[in-house]
Amino acid sequence: MKRIGMIICVLIVLLCIPGTGVCGGPVEVGALPSESSANGRFVEAGGIRYHYTEYPGDSTAIIMIHGFSSSSYTWNAVAPRLGGEGYHVFAPDMKGFGWSDKPTGAPYDAVTLMEGIHEWMGAVGIDRAVLVGNSLGGAVAVLMAIRYPESVKGLVLIDAAGYPQEMPFIVAFIRLPLAGEFTKLIFGRWMVRGNLKEVFYDTSFVTDERVDAYYERLNTPGALDAQMAVARSMDPEAFAPYRARFKDITLPTLVIWGEKDAWVPVQNGYRYANDIPGAKLEVIPRCGHMPQEEMPDRTVELILDFMEKNAD
Repeated sequence: MKRIGMIICVLIVLLCIPGTGVCGGPVEVGALPSESSANGRFVEAGGIRYHYTEYPGDSTAIIMIHGFSSSSYTWNAVAPRLGGEGYHVFAPDMKGFGWSDKPTGAPYDAVTLMEGIHEWMGAVGIDRAVLVGNSLGGAVAVLMAIRYPESVKGLVLIDAAGYPQEMPFIVAFIRLPLAGEFTKLIFGRWMVRGNLKEVFYDTSFVTDERVDAYYERLNTPGALDAQMAVARSMDPEAFAPYRARFKDITLPTLVIWGEKDAWVPVQNGYRYANDIPGAKLEVIPRCGHMPQEEMPDRTVELILDFMEKNAD
């Protein structure tokens, strides 16, 4: 009740703030890139046009899966470096995220997103890969390991969702009746900046460039509707049958966690390490929810060590 009351107060205050979208006029709609870039690609799978970045290499395929309200952008400081070590690295935008399609009214639960990534793998021609997943992407990676173990060579779970917890403020907010629709009216860079300040321990990483990168992707047609659908589909009880099968995962697994994660508590990292047989946990001090952006050097070091020992 305390959190709901706080959210209602925020709604009232925001109505009075100029420049939030309500008093500042409609927010412009972003445009999707129409062509592939140097490392960007597009492919259709299951009726969805997926965007992904690719860094070719001759060694093991690595698929990097982003989290809630994020995109392949989150791997920009990590993926090229892993590719430079000879790994064939892919970073897809899941359905509803980044530059990929965002169909209105489509299901956006974690299982559906996972099935979409599996279809995308087939379209791209990836038979088996190491999955690296952050936040929601970590839950998607675990689901893939349970549902399609033959497609997964190893797991790297970075601040992964999947256990019951208190929802981050923005997720709890847009799950309330009409709050998501209200969010569409007030959405702007200020909101993106505020959310990024929650997920970074060192808020100096919340630069204008980073805010713009997130904002531009979230401001594309259908993006906010997709984020609302994702948030409203988050159900820890629905995930319970899959948690019961964590003990059956026999793949090499590395769990990486930011010690100061304000969105998914570090205790959940210990739970993953305990529930998946043989999993190894590495906690990064003074780091928030996205080590791949806040501590990319350490993240790359840990992934390379894991690949050398387990997945080549």
